[in-house]
Amino acid sequence: MSFRRSLFLSSLLFTACAQGGGTLVDAGSPPPPVDASSMDSGDVMGFDAGDVMGFDAGDVMGVDAGDMGTDAGTTMGTDAGIMMGTDAGFDAGFDAGPPPGCTTAADCSDGLNCNGAERCIGGTCSAGTPFTCDDAISCTRDTCVEGASPTCSFTADDALCPSGQSCGAAGCTAMCSDSPCRLVSPQCGCPGGQGCYLSGTSRVCVTAGSSAVGATCSGLSSCTPGAICINVASSGTAANMCSRFCNTDSDCGGGLCLHTLNDGAGGSIPGVTVCTSPCNPATRAGCPAGTACNIYQESAGAMRLFTDCSAPVGTGTQFSTCTDPEDCAAGYGCFGTAPSECLRWCTGIGLSGTAAGCATGLTCYGFTTPIIVGGTQYGVCDL
Repeated sequence: MSFRRSLFLSSLLFTACAQGGGTLVDAGSPPPPVDASSMDSGDVMGFDAGDVMGFDAGDVMGVDAGDMGTDAGTTMGTDAGIMMGTDAGFDAGFDAGPPPGCTTAADCSDGLNCNGAERCIGGTCSAGTPFTCDDAISCTRDTCVEGASPTCSFTADDALCPSGQSCGAAGCTAMCSDSPCRLVSPQCGCPGGQGCYLSGTSRVCVTAGSSAVGATCSGLSSCTPGAICINVASSGTAANMCSRFCNTDSDCGGGLCLHTLNDGAGGSIPGVTVCTSPCNPATRAGCPAGTACNIYQESAGAMRLFTDCSAPVGTGTQFSTCTDPEDCAAGYGCFGTAPSECLRWCTGIGLSGTAAGCATGLTCYGFTTPIIVGGTQYGVCDL
């Protein structure tokens, strides 16, 4: 990414996923022999078998049959567990006993593929190996989808993450209003150890870089999270440095939230702005080697003054002829009408020599319209 600026220029555009075992049948106990002398017609038709036959005729038909004519557990006429006259375990309704016999795998198939292909081994059916679905992300629900060839479904579930985090492609991360992540520091939307960076015009989470704002850099994610590596040279050899992403001036540590990034198609990347560099042109602090700090002005709007790092850097020193600041060495600006000359920036307005930051015999002169940036008034050294 690169851009061109001149002194007091405003806009900088960066190129920028039943088994029932059962038990034996409980059939009750066989009835004892009948003692005829014990028969009693009861109230209507039957007999009171009492303890002999296990029958109690009750009031109507000669048998107290629960619902159907015998003491039949709950429903059908035997002490039959809950439903059918057998203790049927969990699923099948009967004690299935050993696995069924088979001659081929087809005899064993249950028609499902997610639980694996059943096999016939030595005439006995054996369960298959379940189809495994695991994306190694702790906050997704991994499901096997049935089919001739099973597939997997991975559904993100924020409820599986700690409070305040959401489930994304990289697991649980801090909830973020920006999608997929926030560029401006403090960033959000990326897992620990990663930062949000730009790849072309898209935001991506990648391993965080370590180069600080204002330092030289190389590559997409070489800067610390919250910054971008840009080329500040308008021509010649690239001069890459880390600059802050911003939403407002308060994100810029003294700079202005001013620069937009080129989208490669003649426009700018929406929602992305970068800070100017709050450097010092007189002391040359705040800019990396191979760049110089100069003072610029917006070309529209509030017409604010600001400092920024730029390249290439020239060789001209005090009183050298120049056509633009790039002809002058770091710490010097290009002033005056043609022929313009390189003059040293200074801050001790009205002072002379080293007290003003000037060479012996030179005085720090201010401008008719004072140049004040970040609360500091700048002048130039002259005779």
